[in-house]
Amino acid sequence: VDDGRKAVIGVCAMDSKARSQAMAAVLNGLVATDRYTVVFFGEKTILDEEIDQWPTCDFLISFFSAGFPLEKALQYTRLRKPFSVNSLVRQFLLLDRRLVLQMLRHAGVPTPTHLVVSRDGGPDVPATVRRVVEQRLGLSLSSFDHEPRVEMVDEDTLRIGGAVMRKPFVEKPCDAEDHNIYIYYASWQGGGVRRLFRKVGNKSSEFHPGPASIRTAGSYVYEEFVDVQNAVDVKVYTVGGDYAHAETRRSPVVDGHVRRNSDGKEMRFVTQLSPAEREYAKKVSSAFGQRVCGFDILRAAKGTSLVMDVNGWSFVKGNEQYAADAARILDARFQEALRHRWVARFVDADSVGRLTYDNTWALKGVLSVCRHADRTPKQKIKKLVSAPALSALLGPADSEAILRSRRDLDRALEALLSASRDDSACAQLADVLQRKIDQPGTKVHVRPHPGPPDQPARLQVVLKWGGECTHAGVVQSQDLGERMRKDLMLLNAALLNDVAFFSSTERRVQTTVSAYAGAFVGGSSKPQVTVRADMLDDSSAAKPMMDRAKEQLCGVFNFDGPLSENPYYDAECMELPKDMDANPYGFVRDMCDLMCRLIDRMEANFAALTPDGLAKLQPDWCCGETAELFRERWKKILADFRSVDKKTGHVVYEPAKVGELYDSLKYDALHNRRFLEKIFRKASCCSSSSDSGDNDSEGSAEKDGFLELKIDPAAGSSLYPPDPLFAQKEVRQLYYKAKLLFDYVTRREFGITPAERKAIGVQASVPLLRQLIADLREIGDPSKDPRTRFYFTKESHIYTLLNLVFLGGMPTMVPYEQVGELDYLTHIIFEVYERKADVDANIDSEYSLRIGFSPGASCFHVLDIDVDSNHALKVLPRRNFTHHMPLEKAIGKLQSLLDEA
Repeated sequence: VDDGRKAVIGVCAMDSKARSQAMAAVLNGLVATDRYTVVFFGEKTILDEEIDQWPTCDFLISFFSAGFPLEKALQYTRLRKPFSVNSLVRQFLLLDRRLVLQMLRHAGVPTPTHLVVSRDGGPDVPATVRRVVEQRLGLSLSSFDHEPRVEMVDEDTLRIGGAVMRKPFVEKPCDAEDHNIYIYYASWQGGGVRRLFRKVGNKSSEFHPGPASIRTAGSYVYEEFVDVQNAVDVKVYTVGGDYAHAETRRSPVVDGHVRRNSDGKEMRFVTQLSPAEREYAKKVSSAFGQRVCGFDILRAAKGTSLVMDVNGWSFVKGNEQYAADAARILDARFQEALRHRWVARFVDADSVGRLTYDNTWALKGVLSVCRHADRTPKQKIKKLVSAPALSALLGPADSEAILRSRRDLDRALEALLSASRDDSACAQLADVLQRKIDQPGTKVHVRPHPGPPDQPARLQVVLKWGGECTHAGVVQSQDLGERMRKDLMLLNAALLNDVAFFSSTERRVQTTVSAYAGAFVGGSSKPQVTVRADMLDDSSAAKPMMDRAKEQLCGVFNFDGPLSENPYYDAECMELPKDMDANPYGFVRDMCDLMCRLIDRMEANFAALTPDGLAKLQPDWCCGETAELFRERWKKILADFRSVDKKTGHVVYEPAKVGELYDSLKYDALHNRRFLEKIFRKASCCSSSSDSGDNDSEGSAEKDGFLELKIDPAAGSSLYPPDPLFAQKEVRQLYYKAKLLFDYVTRREFGITPAERKAIGVQASVPLLRQLIADLREIGDPSKDPRTRFYFTKESHIYTLLNLVFLGGMPTMVPYEQVGELDYLTHIIFEVYERKADVDANIDSEYSLRIGFSPGASCFHVLDIDVDSNHALKVLPRRNFTHHMPLEKAIGKLQSLLDEA
């Protein structure tokens, strides 16, 4: 700009939108021109500061989402007069579907035939908005303050005032933020109602059969149901009046199944707009004053196109070409604005020298505690032995030792073979070690086992193999590291000047941090990683408490009787999921029976198929796997999960072993999808089926009732093959049972009652807590520069740290029960914001902490996603986990936890 600085783009939106990947992609494109800097207002500033304390900017990106103070932002634009990409005053119109439809009609954009029922006195439209619409567009907005008479004339006919509409029709709340939309079907269609809602996992709607009455409380728009082409919706994204990108997606009215790709995003396909649809895009953008705008089109079977919803600010996700186009168009518009001098630097003379382009609250420090990336399934054998020959394997002063190198493993094997003549446990360990000694990740953990002084000293020997970071894990780590770098570059580039990485001793963790750090730092230099076993490896301090929790869980699931009489069950802290039907023993028994049937089929298939036949099931394997290793792994999973008590003869289930089953199911769904689906079929189906498995009637989706509607490829679209992608019914059942049990058991292994979770968390995390407190105090020192720290560890540390966040008095925004699985690359981020001192106003520096959280590369329906060649799931975006709180108060809460250790 004329004063020699770069133009400032202000982003004033809620954090989840402002810091999204789609937003970052466009902003990075603008920054790459070297003409702009970006300032994020941030929720702390937006919600807590007066508008005169908001940063000044030349160009403003601001839009409504849940919790955003739209009126406050509008006042800011009046005060500072930046160039707004989207009109804030006309965003009020997008909040009510009645106003949206009226605006579309006035703009000459076709919409579905509709009727309105207003029971709320009409939309609350600020006088300023009415005035702007009337002056700019010549439209006097309706008040919708009349409540018409509403009645169902018969089961298929709705009368509103003097107008009539017959089923099928759509009932939409007038509140545009309410996505609970109902579709009522006519009696000749079988009746019933389909209820649409915001996507939950892989569901976007549910069908409820039988008679259905319209809702009688609230205000609604009723639209004639439109029969669309190919069962798809069209999502349109404008950038200015002359650019529109369009994608199709499977309509939620089909069956409610959401198809996702390996990024976890809903599957969509680029489509071309007709000339008429392009004209609608221009009219929508102009009428609502939204240069960047998303809206929905229905392509009716009769050949007409209708606009049904306008969503306001929307970016296309995961499309590099769109991001480049959007950045190019916005850059051109910004440069035109500069030439016409429509920017905020032309202010009143009294303001010159007082305005700042810096944010009131700037991100000064970032601490991230992160789980490792995707790994191969872990397996282990644990035995107690009393062989003196193994004592030589212990460390100094008979301390525990972990043997990883080939030389050390050869020593362990020699000692086990020597002791195997007198000890069957040693013989079993020696047999397995001989077969696994060359596999990546094999290690032997030897530790003294306390026992009565009058008995021979015993050792606990744990043989582990697998658990190595996969090629997918490397890709995930690099992608997350690059995304983190871009995020911090936009928020505060000074955070990249002081960066440090820390790792545990485990190889999968070190591989993860190496890939992540390399992508984060960039360039050819190799970042330095500090290994901190004391802080990031497992701690044995909490092991006795965790063992007691596992014993209690084992008791709960092995008691065969009424839940009310289960002596291990704590109703307050161990409420069972409804799908377990208050019968934990029956649940694990049925799950184990299902596993037995599948493994029996696998064994039959291995016996029936020749080596060439097995190879045809899955020609290519990754991560060092083979068909035989797959077989051995699954047989061991069953053997570990179910055993027989030698004294009583009763079957005993080990619920803590569900992690190995669930890990294997997820791993095989990503890395061995073809083999997983085929090897567990009935032998006749497996041996006679083609590679595509089309002959497997036992597992067909239609016969098993997975679908409510199957699209006929002849009449539909080949882009939307029938759900589910994974049609083997019993493997699917096993996956969901294992997932349910895993989610229930795993979090409770770290404590069942809140007091136990807190005690285990403190004992397991003392060194890490100390480090985090020290880091936070350093960041809160006004004399210190911004800094970023990354701590990479394993799953257990993430669980214990998260428990401490909940139980340490932090102002969490998410209930504990709603925190799901902590998948690979789950990370907890401590963000410290600084409000710099103002000498003139006699204000000292202030610091605020907010904790963010990402559940990692998580996908509930991993069997039904499209897997790419990397076999890698994308890491889900970070979301706010706590409200802002004063840094000193947060440090005090963490310190009080440490004081309990």
